[in-house]
Amino acid sequence: MYKLRLLVIAVSIGLSACAAKNYSQPTGLRFQEGSNDKAQVINVKRDDKLCAEDAPEKQNCPINFYIDNIQSGSFYINNAAQYRLKPEIYNFKVKNCTSQECQSCDVDLQTNQLSDNNLTLSVDKNGKPYILNNGKELVCSKKEETPIVEHTSVIQLSADTLFKFDGSTLNDLLPKGRQEVMDLASKISQGYVSVSAIKLIGHTDRLGNDNYNQKLGQSRADTVRNLLIQNGVSDSVISTTSMGETQPVTDGCPSPKSQEALKACLQLDRRVTVEITGISK
Repeated sequence: MYKLRLLVIAVSIGLSACAAKNYSQPTGLRFQEGSNDKAQVINVKRDDKLCAEDAPEKQNCPINFYIDNIQSGSFYINNAAQYRLKPEIYNFKVKNCTSQECQSCDVDLQTNQLSDNNLTLSVDKNGKPYILNNGKELVCSKKEETPIVEHTSVIQLSADTLFKFDGSTLNDLLPKGRQEVMDLASKISQGYVSVSAIKLIGHTDRLGNDNYNQKLGQSRADTVRNLLIQNGVSDSVISTTSMGETQPVTDGCPSPKSQEALKACLQLDRRVTVEITGISK
């Protein structure tokens, strides 16, 4: 029993260490090498203030640090890095994004006129990032903030890439089609600050009767939905519908030379339309 307790403690410590390691140093560093001996060293450190709802072992709100609009590091609490810069004016920007909004602060600085060579990155109680030099908060540039609004992007997934011909279930998914939906799930989770709605619309070609095509389009949209959910997309934002054969993008291919030629000509009509509404990063 004693050995079992020791094992549990050891595993817990190991897991904690792994979690802490994720935030032990900034990522995406730039401006690390001076091009000449006159390069000035600027020390940048984030203090220990967390964004709301963050915890040291689970941080979702890094402060992204930019130099002249080039992202030069993502800092979690107590991260530190050195930059080597020429003695001239730079625009330093700090920015972070939560699930609700992105906030930023820009400061134009002459590097050889700083009080000292140390910059501290921090956030206020509302999650807005700012920069301190020698303990003094630097004033953000008064720039017009572009309102963050949702946009809808449209992606067309070819049904012939997703499914076997005339197929619509998970068992009918082709390997390339499965990977395409998994890539879409990754794009949704990594490319958006927030997503309010994902609409999946199944379409078919004109072959077959109206009722069959309506059900086929719906089944294909539902299958894509299920696979997105399996790969981490929230089910609460996804809706599905079918347009069947009512919204073709071809002219209907009125004079094909053969049945195979007709299927090939109508290929663009067989698709699943993905409409993503949200705030992209």
